[in-house]
Amino acid sequence: MTPAPELLLTPPPGFVSLPLHDPDTHTGLPRYVTWFAQSLPEENIRLYGRFAVEGDAVADPVLADLAAAVVPLDGDDSVARLRQRYRARHPHADVRVIRLATGPAIVAVTAGEYRLPPDLAGHGLDTVLPRITAEFQIPAPDGAHLALMTVSTANEAGCQAVLTAAMRVADSIRVTRPQSDLHLANPSA
Repeated sequence: MTPAPELLLTPPPGFVSLPLHDPDTHTGLPRYVTWFAQSLPEENIRLYGRFAVEGDAVADPVLADLAAAVVPLDGDDSVARLRQRYRARHPHADVRVIRLATGPAIVAVTAGEYRLPPDLAGHGLDTVLPRITAEFQIPAPDGAHLALMTVSTANEAGCQAVLTAAMRVADSIRVTRPQSDLHLANPSA
């Protein structure tokens, strides 16, 4: 199996990285990240954090979560096939093929609700939060991996500002060969 490439990106202004491996939890990830992490082994997630979007379009700063991962690509999937698979799993998502600096990718935007369990809400009742999520799937140049990035917010009024910030981050994503591979390929390095 080809080693996973390194993931490089320019985080949004004000991004605060949160720990992926909290010693106080058994899973290592905060429980509210399950919207992204449920289908990924924990070691594939490379970055998780929060940022605030400000600007003329929003009255108050809008908080958003960002997570990024690199996963093995299942076969020789084209971007069109990735779009088709995503649409089959999430028929209500707005799924589009886009062009980023690294080439074609897909972006899927979904809106729904996230239920925070009573033990996390602290008052014995489920808390229902709106959740607007944009997931980007970007094939790596090696053809064997897929860079995933998801950005989500609970602020419906500020979702366009968050989606604009997410697009800037997605356009900055680069996947490169692991440093150990570079040394093997160039013994004089």
